[in-house]
Amino acid sequence: MTRYVVVLPLSPLTADASFTVADWPLHVTLVEPFLTDRPPQLIAAALSGVALEARAISSTAGEPALFGRRHDVPVNLVRDGGEIAALRTKGLAALAAAGIEIIHPRADFRPHVTAKRHGRLSLGDRVVLRQLALIDMRPSSGAHHRRVLGAWPLGEASVTDSAPPTAPD
Repeated sequence: MTRYVVVLPLSPLTADASFTVADWPLHVTLVEPFLTDRPPQLIAAALSGVALEARAISSTAGEPALFGRRHDVPVNLVRDGGEIAALRTKGLAALAAAGIEIIHPRADFRPHVTAKRHGRLSLGDRVVLRQLALIDMRPSSGAHHRRVLGAWPLGEASVTDSAPPTAPD
């Protein structure tokens, strides 16, 4: 089983890029981490269709909050006029149609951007979400790394990755 997450990055990502957990680029998590044994090409195909049918989302950063089990992870909520929630619904439906079950999708989904040592949002900051990305949460480079398997502009026919991701060895 491989663990993935679907995000809307604030800055463009490219396929095969990797980063450490500490250096996660700022993003809104669209579909929380999930496990599947389905091939990454199947996941990528489902998500690229969702991205193609979507449009860029403009919003603003909302109030700060604390997330996590211990309520110690600083975030800024992202104001959602319904576009992010609708994109999430479409993403979950596309994954389900591809045979990927998200065991416990968050019923209390609240779009947010986690503060990182390299950046954070402030109340009122403009947020433009132009891309959807599939991230491998456990790449071969190690548990403290993440790898971008595919990144697709919202509403555009072209994809940023040159080839569909290959199955891990």
